[in-house]
Amino acid sequence: MKPCAWWVLGLALLAPGSAMSADPRTEYYQRAAERDVNSFRALDLDKDGAVTRVETEGDVDFAPRFNDMDINRDGVVTMQELQRYIEFHYGDAPPAKT
Repeated sequence: MKPCAWWVLGLALLAPGSAMSADPRTEYYQRAAERDVNSFRALDLDKDGAVTRVETEGDVDFAPRFNDMDINRDGVVTMQELQRYIEFHYGDAPPAKT
């Protein structure tokens, strides 16, 4: 094979790898967003569509981020607030399913 052919082969092998390097990050953000939505649903003990600080007591993942999610500082995280949190922190992660 000519030296030029090796260069083309190298580019062909690198191209899929560079395109795939963005996938793990996107997949991670999608899993994180899904985990947050699942936590929200599990923590919403009275099933009123909102999570209070009391409902998060003992949770080591959701509770520490409660203030970041509670945008209007009313002591309650709604699904809309959670969605805004997800969009801000995870960017192009899929929207939370309601």
